[in-house]
Amino acid sequence: MPIAWQQGFRYLPAMNTTPTPRPLPNSYWATPTLLACEYPGAKLEADAARRLDALLAAGIRDFYDLTEADELLPYEAQLRARAAHLGIPPEAVRYRRFPIRDVSVPSPKRLEEVLHALDDSADAGRRAAVHCWGGIGRTGTVVGCHLMRRHGLSGDEALARIAEEWKGVEKAPRAPRSPETDEQAAFVRSYQPAAHAR
Repeated sequence: MPIAWQQGFRYLPAMNTTPTPRPLPNSYWATPTLLACEYPGAKLEADAARRLDALLAAGIRDFYDLTEADELLPYEAQLRARAAHLGIPPEAVRYRRFPIRDVSVPSPKRLEEVLHALDDSADAGRRAAVHCWGGIGRTGTVVGCHLMRRHGLSGDEALARIAEEWKGVEKAPRAPRSPETDEQAAFVRSYQPAAHAR
């Protein structure tokens, strides 16, 4: 049965009615099956293992990376190793990169690619995580467009939904809004899902 997450917002389908804890301090559930978060890797292997284990334990199986190729240390191999360590078949975990330049917005083609991947995960009932470096700008931009396309929210409703969830992330006092820039917020408001329908 669908539940309303915030009074005044449209109803979004839920996997269940039990609230799911945030697996990382700098993460939030954009929908019951989509986690928005910061980069889940780390310089120290033990830190990365702890973060990846938390995501896998939360049921995340699809990882969508919005960073550019040489921006951060890659974590795909460690993700598969951690999955195997936890008894999850490594082939059950999917990792894909959809690079977007930092503090920027995606091209229409790149946006369509990542939104299509998020739709595929949702259609299959798979929990997914989408992230950039800090989980603020690029992530918020993609999540906002996803909420509009998949759940019928307006741009302002999508941004308000993100803002409400963002209040609970650990870094909110240092980074008070997501998406990060005026350009990114305007990009979400101007997104027209009907023009990009599957």
